Amino acid sequence: MRVRAAWPLIVAGAALLVTACGKAPVPKEEPPRPVRTVVVEPSARDDAVSWPAEIRPRIEIRYGFRVAGKLAERRVSVGDRVRSGQVLARLDPQDAAPAVAAAQASLDAMRVDVSLQAAELARVRELKEKNFVSQASLDRQQAAHDAALSRERAAAAQLVQARNAVEFQTLRADSDGIVVGVDAEAGQVVAAGQAVIRVAKAGEVEALVNVPERDVANARAARAWRVVVPAAGDRALEARVREISPVSDPASRTFPMRLTLSGHLAGVELGMSAVASAGGGAGDVVALPIAALYTQDAQSRVWVVDPATLTVRAVAVRTAGLAGDTVRIADGLKRGDRVVTAGANLLVAGQKVKLLEAPAGAAGAAPASNAAPPTK
Repeated sequence: MRVRAAWPLIVAGAALLVTACGKAPVPKEEPPRPVRTVVVEPSARDDAVSWPAEIRPRIEIRYGFRVAGKLAERRVSVGDRVRSGQVLARLDPQDAAPAVAAAQASLDAMRVDVSLQAAELARVRELKEKNFVSQASLDRQQAAHDAALSRERAAAAQLVQARNAVEFQTLRADSDGIVVGVDAEAGQVVAAGQAVIRVAKAGEVEALVNVPERDVANARAARAWRVVVPAAGDRALEARVREISPVSDPASRTFPMRLTLSGHLAGVELGMSAVASAGGGAGDVVALPIAALYTQDAQSRVWVVDPATLTVRAVAVRTAGLAGDTVRIADGLKRGDRVVTAGANLLVAGQKVKLLEAPAGAAGAAPASNAAPPTK
């Protein structure tokens, strides 16, 4: 009786199981993901950036003696203006004086020997004419005379060298300029070639700029430069790039760049602080928030929204450096493209998105917020 009573329940459960197995589960459709976007509006390239600079001379000469010795006197100090040929410093002459005397004495001795050999040659030549001596004797005397002449020329050269050493004990300026450094004092023994006086050559004035690694490309592409010297009344000076070092400074990891200044330079002194500003390069550029950029397979990409289907697709782009919290896009986007600026790393190709309200403006403008929106 109990089995018969339970039988209708078993049949009903089996029917429900069969019905459930015959229907596939319906997947839940993912809602569009909210994203922030900007519309691409290429604008004239404006890579204006500023770096601190220092006013420097184009040429700074480090004067040193050609010979070693003890510094007897220094006639200039830092800040003095010097003329070409002006004496800067002198060495103690006691070291070179004996060498000059020895060279002079050696030359006198060689001259006496030449006179003796010449007289002997004349006698031997006379005896040979009378056949009192052989030709070999005449040849030997001629060789001795020629050797004496060579020794005389060598002694004369040594005397010139000794006198040059005395002349080299006086350090003179090769051109007009201003003394910017003194590296030795009176009484100090200096080696040959050691820098003693540093002189900034009069002429062109430059601004030394240490360019960060990430801005080297922008510095090379910049079209216009100007340098402002606050101590000279914030006057803006036109400048042009003379050189950018291909090797970074090992201490600061920056690339030294020299800007030649032009214009009214009155009041601009060496060593003053300045600010160098670079204008933009040629062509149009698109500026996007850094959050819009992501990398896949070593290629920089952004997500572009299809306006018809509101789906996203990945577009490869070529960057042109950073400027603050934005990245410059040189190639890959066109005017009117709508680019996702927040949540790029959470998207997949073909995913539907929902556009959030954002302040109107071009892609080059800074977004109101780069924070990723909440997801459902």
